[in-house]
Amino acid sequence: LASLLLSAWHLIPYWQASREASATHEELARFHASGDPAFVSRIPANDHNDNQEGGDTAALLSQTLSSSTVQIDESANPRPSPLALLNAGNLDCVAWLSIEGTAIDYPVMFRPDDRDYYLHRDFYGNESKSGSLYLAEICDLEKSDNLIVYGHNMKDGSMFAPLLNYREQSFCEAHPMIRLETLSGEADYEIIAVLTTKVYTGHDFAFYSFASAGSEREFDAYVSACKGRALYEIPETAHYGDRLITLITCEYSQENGRFLVVARRVEMGGDS
Repeated sequence: LASLLLSAWHLIPYWQASREASATHEELARFHASGDPAFVSRIPANDHNDNQEGGDTAALLSQTLSSSTVQIDESANPRPSPLALLNAGNLDCVAWLSIEGTAIDYPVMFRPDDRDYYLHRDFYGNESKSGSLYLAEICDLEKSDNLIVYGHNMKDGSMFAPLLNYREQSFCEAHPMIRLETLSGEADYEIIAVLTTKVYTGHDFAFYSFASAGSEREFDAYVSACKGRALYEIPETAHYGDRLITLITCEYSQENGRFLVVARRVEMGGDS
């Protein structure tokens, strides 16, 4: 009993951190969905964030949102989107990723000069076991043939944990689309492959290095490698010239396992 109590005691910081991370994520999601100016008053204090030059990101975001709600003449200029306001508060926030019918509904961060910066940091730059969804530093949001987005597989079901539901083909058939909103607009991506693989093997499938195709052959090789490792067959595929997105999280049925969901960009409401 004593050992059980001691184990539970050691887990308390994890539970507290998990609750705090969930509250932050929920707050951001509510703001993204509604653009509610009242969000300003609920931004947590942050005294140790070096993410923005010239001060605290939370304070900067609060100032941006406040000035936006006061100064914008909506009869002449439309109010900036919630994503644009989040980006103004933290320039690293470059996109919003969601999958309808799942808990995946998060900002995507990008800090290309600081590898894995958001692996264990939240939107505000605070230390967080949940981290944030983030775009690989080798990617260019507007130009890359493949956008690589990482996220933790959290035990509480947050971040990219719901991706593991794609192990079942029926789930994929019910949730075939990924939505990515950027400052340039929104795009839908149709899933073409779901797979698992390993890293640190010495002969990895190097999914983590494919962002831009140097040729049609290179693009086709990546798609073929994903299709060849797929857990089940999906009729849809991608061809040279298509834009891809690859979502990546940890997978624990094997040592150093990774779970990938690969999708191709389609026109909103139709095929590309």
